[in-house]
Amino acid sequence: MGRALAEALGLSGRGRSLIEGNGLVVTWCVGHLVEALNPEGYDPAWKAWRWDRLPIFPEPFRYAPIAQTREQFEVVARLLNREDITEVVNATDAGREGELIFDLVYRLAECQKPVKRFWTSSLTPEAIQAAYAAMKSGEAYVGLREAARSRQEADWLVGINATRAQTLRMRRAGAEDGVWSVGRVQTPTLALLVRRELDIRDFKPQPFWTLRARFAHPNGAYEGRWFKEQGDQAVERFATEAEALALAARLEGRPGKIRSATGRTEKKKPELLYDLTALQKEANKRFGLTAEGTLGLAQNLYEKQLISYPRTNSRHLTEADALKAPQWIKALAQGQLAELQPFLDDLRKRWPVKLDKRFVNDKEVEDHAALVPTEKPARGLAGDELRVYDLIARRFLGAYFPDRVEAKTTIITEVEGETFKTNGTVVKEEGWSAVDPPHRRKKAEKAADPAEVEEEAEEDVEGGLPVVKKGDGVETTSLHPKEGKTTPPKRMSEGDLLSAMQGAGKELDDEALRGAMKDCGLGTPATRANMIETLIKRAYIERKRNVLLPTEKGIRLIQGLPTEALRSAELTGTWEARLERMRRGEEARDTFMTDIRSFVTGVVRDLQDAPAPHVSGGPCPTCGQSMRIIPSTRRGEFFHRCSACNVNAPVPKAPGRAAAVHDHPS
Repeated sequence: MGRALAEALGLSGRGRSLIEGNGLVVTWCVGHLVEALNPEGYDPAWKAWRWDRLPIFPEPFRYAPIAQTREQFEVVARLLNREDITEVVNATDAGREGELIFDLVYRLAECQKPVKRFWTSSLTPEAIQAAYAAMKSGEAYVGLREAARSRQEADWLVGINATRAQTLRMRRAGAEDGVWSVGRVQTPTLALLVRRELDIRDFKPQPFWTLRARFAHPNGAYEGRWFKEQGDQAVERFATEAEALALAARLEGRPGKIRSATGRTEKKKPELLYDLTALQKEANKRFGLTAEGTLGLAQNLYEKQLISYPRTNSRHLTEADALKAPQWIKALAQGQLAELQPFLDDLRKRWPVKLDKRFVNDKEVEDHAALVPTEKPARGLAGDELRVYDLIARRFLGAYFPDRVEAKTTIITEVEGETFKTNGTVVKEEGWSAVDPPHRRKKAEKAADPAEVEEEAEEDVEGGLPVVKKGDGVETTSLHPKEGKTTPPKRMSEGDLLSAMQGAGKELDDEALRGAMKDCGLGTPATRANMIETLIKRAYIERKRNVLLPTEKGIRLIQGLPTEALRSAELTGTWEARLERMRRGEEARDTFMTDIRSFVTGVVRDLQDAPAPHVSGGPCPTCGQSMRIIPSTRRGEFFHRCSACNVNAPVPKAPGRAAAVHDHPS
């Protein structure tokens, strides 16, 4: 980004830490350069984890350079205070986190020089030059800056105090040493997985039966599934096998007729372009890549200048971006994706082509636009890097192609007053889906464990059904009841969890809180992958094949927290609503921070007063004394230990867990 700014403003060169010329100096941060001090950085007495040291409220907050990037911080700090530099331009990301990155560096460097704010969501030379000519005073963004500082400080206060209080509570209950980390984002994220796991464990499968019939029509055979309309509902199941067998016996060999045969055409528009979360979900679904792995691959492609900035939450382009799109198409034609050539040839025949307004909307772009290929042709890519680049290229190219057109047919067949439904789909025009084919799960992925028949879902017949019309007679050639069992909710893949994090807050009753979380959810596109890895490192969840499972430690944390606000996305919704008011100048930062301190005080009090969670492992088989549950060296696992005679025993798995993991390989 620094090089793009320098080039657009007429500076040449590719300096390691800065680019200088024409009376300007361009330098950069590498993410955050500054971090908040740990508690012991304020007071050595705060190093000890004790109830009488809580809650911890630093005043004022203090910061230090991050050790790994101290060298770059020192470069920026020297420049900020260089005598010949009279004015500072803040050109960090156009958003709250970008404002925080600048503000922390500016304040730690003790700079007092006037600041102007450069604000753009596009890095084209034209957009950069226009934004540079329209800069406002930094004071115009004081609300955004205060919201950014408040969010960072509030997260620190909740995380430090709640983590220490919960850890002390667990130690009081007899748990061995170890940190029980709690946070505004990580704990509700963990709760999503824990609730799903408990729903699965509590689920009791119920048997049911369906009845399928095969019909012969002069134009061809087809199958139908029995259903019965009851008010606004359609009943498709029998509670007992006897009911299904009785109906099959009554209808066997009886003639039927077509009650109705309807057809409709469905048009499906091209998918919106990828943001980071959508790309991570698709790469997980198709290739089994982790969210962190996909982010790393996208970052590599970005550094090779092959794709746009990956940490984006937008699925749209700006008007300025759309003007560059023809260059990206030409780069694809010159790159290594030979299988895209037929589609590029098609575009060449229609040249010039233009993106539909559905993909171009400046108002939908905040910090960065959607993920797209750049004007640099891709060469030499292989493996997962090539797969991720291919996803981005196809999604972008598909936006230039027409709708996918499907012909949907529904046949209702009647036999002795009983009705059977048949659905069929025929693809009339592939349109964009020829370029960017939707992922289809393989049969092996869909298969349930042999011991448990998966709940049947009504599926369309792919391909044509025989041509029939209302009133046609048909022959009932066979009737076959089929047993099924209801199945529990699926365990979450990383893609599922990313969707749940992105959509967290939609279930909130308060309309203002739902609105505040509409575009954010839990975490940000840039932090969600790291949050998943953090939960794994802290032994709260584990990865099994392509699903994420909460560990016993994770389940115990969520079940044992006495403060519901720490488990719920509502806390984030409340914060986001108030921070947005602060950005607009409608709420004072001091008021917000005072309320945060009151909240933290209440959380610490609740954790201190709450009954200690049960961590006893039962009686020792040798001496009969109570055993303690202790973390194993294997992440997320525990064992029993008797302090009296030093006997160890494994903690038994929760019923059904091992089998459930086997049942759901996807």
